[in-house]
Amino acid sequence: MAGAALLLASLQANALDLLSTQGSGAAGNCQAALPAYEGQIRKRPLALANEGDAPAFVTCALTTEEVSINLQSFRTGVRNLSNEPATVSCTAVVGEDDGNAAYVVKSIELAPLASGALTWNGGDVGGVFLAKSVALSCTLPPLTALNRNRITTLLSLI
Repeated sequence: MAGAALLLASLQANALDLLSTQGSGAAGNCQAALPAYEGQIRKRPLALANEGDAPAFVTCALTTEEVSINLQSFRTGVRNLSNEPATVSCTAVVGEDDGNAAYVVKSIELAPLASGALTWNGGDVGGVFLAKSVALSCTLPPLTALNRNRITTLLSLI
């Protein structure tokens, strides 16, 4: 399993808290949002790139621990492959398909040939994310890419 773990002892509850980070490549968990965008999107080993000449929408589903609903943070790496500045925007959708999901929009301006990351945490929703489902909907301008997705959860073992 890709990821790192940090063990923290919780003396108050006599529990063991495990902070777990999992990562995956965008080519594995992201795809064009509609068939109309498939011709623009290229799944490379290290990225999912928009190689077309118009913006394309992609959707990513991040893998979470089914035994935990204590989501700490998540992020996606982004890259500008062009010689012009570009803005990548993503909407994080955290929660279930029952009307209680949180939607948090973030954008990043990338200089030509630059990389960056969009990161979400509990502060974005005024507290803690309590959900097992995390997805992203991103707008990729031409010659931009999503690289690596990471998600961190806190597992409490009693």
